[in-house]
Order: sequence, then C-alpha cells, then structure tokens
Amino acid sequence: MTRLRSKIAALLAVVIALTAIPAFASTAGATSRPAPTTSQVWVTHGLPLNDTGTVVDVYVNGALTIEDFTFGQTVGPLTLPAATYEIQVKLANTDTTAIDQDVAVPAGGNFSVVASYTNADGAIGLNVFSNDLSRIGRYQARVALHHAAAAPAVDVDVALNIFPLFRKTVAAGAVNGAQASLTLPSWLRYNVDVRVSGTPTTVLSVEGVKLERRRLTNVYVVGSAAAGTLQTVTSVIKP
Repeated sequence: MTRLRSKIAALLAVVIALTAIPAFASTAGATSRPAPTTSQVWVTHGLPLNDTGTVVDVYVNGALTIEDFTFGQTVGPLTLPAATYEIQVKLANTDTTAIDQDVAVPAGGNFSVVASYTNADGAIGLNVFSNDLSRIGRYQARVALHHAAAAPAVDVDVALNIFPLFRKTVAAGAVNGAQASLTLPSWLRYNVDVRVSGTPTTVLSVEGVKLERRRLTNVYVVGSAAAGTLQTVTSVIKP
C-alpha cells in the first residue's frame, strides 16, 4: 500500500507551482527574430450575479468588443498590441457600468482576463492571469486552477478519480488572484476539492475532470461563498 501510495503521489506531482499573478511577463525572444509587439488575450465571464446569466457587453477603449456576453463564456484569443486598455463591462444594452478598469498588456504574452470577484469581500473587477503555453508531452495535459471568487484563502486538493483516497494538495493558502499549475497524464480523470485553508471543510468539489491531451485547461473558481454561488468555469487553450 505504501508503494502504491508513493507511485500515485508521484504521478500527481509532475509539475506544481503556486504563484501570485505577475504584473508583467517576460517578453525576451530569440535574437534572430523581431521581438513580438502583440499578445493573445482571452476574456472569461466569471460573475454569476443573477439567474439569467448576468448578460453584459464589454467595451475596450470605448468600442463595443464583446456583445451579449454570458456567465461561463470565454471569448478569444484577441490579438492586442502592447498597451494599457480601458475595459468597461456594462449590463447588456444599458449604460450601467459594473466594471471600469485599466489593464496593461505587455508584448509577447498570452493572458486571460476574467470578470470576477477580486477579493474575499466581494469587490467586482478584472483578474488577469498569465497562461503557461510551454510545450506539453504527447500524452500529457496541463491544468491551471485559479482563485477568482469572493471566498477566503483556500487549499486545493487533486486526486485520481479511480483512487479518491489518494490526493495531493496542490495549492495551500491560495487567495483571490492566485493560481496553481500542474502537468498530468491526459488519459486519467481527476477529482478536485477546494477547502477552507487549513481546515477539512470542503466548499466545492468537482469530480471526474477529464483533461484534453496537449491542451491547457483553465479552471476558475468563481462566485461567492456567502451567497452560495461558488462554482467552476473552464476554458481550454491550445498551445
């Protein structure tokens, strides 16, 4: 049993990294090629504010860019020149602004901008995450777990679906705006449990997660713990 436990733990811990979201990404490129001047940006709607999908319109520098954007949807990639952009999120077909925030986009990166809660107290805004699109093995997949909820610090456990008792804590004390990235075998299914940090209290469980081979699967924990709307939103990106 000890040997089996060790093998499964090693399988789950191929690549583990917990980081706060960086303010910028490295843009250094090969000296033989021109430095990139644009980035790829994905936009995800992670605000379950009402029962009808919280339909919104997204404006970039005053121009309507995404219309009738519904909770859970992801749009992209948008190719944007390096610059600082004013992003406004308005309730659909109205002038009611829910979010008005500047986002700096450096050159040569791949980012996800998530309309979501931005702290445990329930402030609404934009979380910006950097997507790791480095090379993935032929039979592997990458999953990135993101805290974008109105919830306290959490611990995130990942377990093999066929052996739920064997689990690995991949994020400890993660606060809103943090992420944990793992590279895992793509032929298996996984269970993900989100716990109040330092306690056995589970606030969200997702079972039977299947990862796409050689793809990045972003899993965003969104919603409000106080309102009982904690849930996950996913998007899949091809490197």
